Amino acid sequence: MRYCFYSGYRDLKGGYTTLLLTLIKELYHQKQEVVLINFAEGLIVDELKKEKIDIKIIDLDTLNWNKIDQLFFFTDIFILTKFEEVYRHLLKINPRVVYFDINDFICQISDYKFGIRFPSLGKKLVKSLLAKKSLFFMDDTGVFNLKQHFLIPVKEPVFLPIPVTVPPENIYLKRHKLSDDILHLTYIGRSVNWKMMPLKKILTDCAKSTVQKNIHISIVVDDLSAFTKFINIDDYSHASNLSISVIENMLPSAINEFLLSSSDLHFAMGTAALDAAKLGVPTILVDYSTADFPDEYKYKWLFETSGYNLGRNLDKIPPADGFSIDELLKMIVIDKKILTFFSDHSYKYVLVKHSVNNIVPELTALCSNATFRIKDAEKLVPFYYNIHRLLKKITAPFIKEKAGN
Repeated sequence: MRYCFYSGYRDLKGGYTTLLLTLIKELYHQKQEVVLINFAEGLIVDELKKEKIDIKIIDLDTLNWNKIDQLFFFTDIFILTKFEEVYRHLLKINPRVVYFDINDFICQISDYKFGIRFPSLGKKLVKSLLAKKSLFFMDDTGVFNLKQHFLIPVKEPVFLPIPVTVPPENIYLKRHKLSDDILHLTYIGRSVNWKMMPLKKILTDCAKSTVQKNIHISIVVDDLSAFTKFINIDDYSHASNLSISVIENMLPSAINEFLLSSSDLHFAMGTAALDAAKLGVPTILVDYSTADFPDEYKYKWLFETSGYNLGRNLDKIPPADGFSIDELLKMIVIDKKILTFFSDHSYKYVLVKHSVNNIVPELTALCSNATFRIKDAEKLVPFYYNIHRLLKKITAPFIKEKAGN
């Protein structure tokens, strides 16, 4: 059995890319056969080459989808996070597939373009995946959504937490020295609205902080021009104790050193939170929203989360109790022992719950029991319909003409 992955992104920096890299590396180290459909000249392959990970790469720049049956087999298993349109090419091969629910959109699993939704198809698809032991949840978000929107109670959900490679010891405690003058905070997140809204809240709260130290926050984003559409750093220039720097397009391989050298306290959601905590950086798990955060929003430590949750959608769930920014920052600066406590708890949480050494064996065991095949989705995903291909053929000349203009 070969483990197969697809990514249509050439240089996307973010949690999805990190997830693919982590899974592929560990499967390779466990001597499993892995195939990746991506770009031979792209970020993922470049990162794999740096660590001498030698797997089969099918290059999207040269791939002939009509000959896909010469590259994949009935015995393969695809690990996917959505039913991409390109998977229709696999119908004639009919490999097994498992659906790894890693975001907040499982109830849109059968949606079409242009806001056209097919909830009845989505509900049937989810039920089939569950019945065939082919649906895994990264946390309890998907379980909550299925109950709320599809009225599907998942009595025994299968959780496969987001994996990260965890060092054998807390590196942060060995290297970190708390400055007497400046408190260094970090935030990592893509420049999309739901990841920028928590950052706006953090910056606003830091600008009001009464902690007796200067605060510097280092922000890592994927697109600086998109970032400026959401946040204007000058809006915080009135805070004399706050300074801000923004870094664009940091490679996944550079994140560890950045966090170890630049952070007393890290704020993030998803994989970006795990990336800091696995090193021992004291980590705050932030929620997300497409709207401004409420003034009374409180912050929680990553190790206080439940259900493997790595950030909740405030558009659906009200904020939980926690600490104000001032309370958090004062905890850090009061005593080195307190900093050590939060570092140790952050590190141990990820070591126990998210270590790739534990997650990948679970993944391979779950895949061996999964029985869903891509043809089981053929009538439940509109992208696989003949009418969709007909519409594409009809509209192609108009789209091409518009692009030319």
